[in-house]
Amino acid sequence: MESETNLETFGSYLQSFRIKRELTIEEVAAKTRIAVHCLKAIEADDHQQLPPPAYVRSFIRAFADVVGANADLAVNLYRADLKQQETTLKLQLRRRAKVGAAKRTLLAAALIVGILLLLRYTDIGMDPAPPGEGAVGKRSFSQTAPGAESEAMGSGPVIGKTREKLKLKVIAVEQTWLKVIVDEQNAKSYKLKAEERLELEGSSNFNLMIGNAAAVKIFLDDRPVMIYGGSDQVVSLKIP
Repeated sequence: MESETNLETFGSYLQSFRIKRELTIEEVAAKTRIAVHCLKAIEADDHQQLPPPAYVRSFIRAFADVVGANADLAVNLYRADLKQQETTLKLQLRRRAKVGAAKRTLLAAALIVGILLLLRYTDIGMDPAPPGEGAVGKRSFSQTAPGAESEAMGSGPVIGKTREKLKLKVIAVEQTWLKVIVDEQNAKSYKLKAEERLELEGSSNFNLMIGNAAAVKIFLDDRPVMIYGGSDQVVSLKIP
């Protein structure tokens, strides 16, 4: 069973503490001397509107101190989310490069075929049949050798086997949250209680960010996947 929800990221984690303290963004900005738009970008997990990571980590710590949150946990959540964003961007760029190469190959193949067809039809137009040779004579050049027709009929295209789907199973040992990206698509977040299971299918890979490395067991096609990390440690995995 799975329950999809808005789970804590570094931004939502800090925002929840700010709301509990009944502080406005402007009040936090006055106490931390951080611009309001930066604080809003932190709460929205908007990496594009944030400065370089070294500054962001400092801002997050100052934010956490003012609202009473755990600064180390907030920074770890930021680092994990940043790593996830970087991994996703690299995969997208690699995929675009492959698609671009495939398009260039198809364009080159189409150009070669067009040139060959042009040369063939130009040849036919410049080389008329000798006197006395009719349509029957031309047809004789295209006749199939004995037995070739049956051989051609027996050698059709070979259809490869469809690749089986990858099956990922996540079993919660204790309550935790995780974020999953299947086949480089949009990320989804889940919150699992102890003994709950999450089963997913994909074609190529899974990218996971786990809130507690010791809280889950993961299996890919019923084979266990090693998770390196301790209790309450946020980790990122790419499977396979």
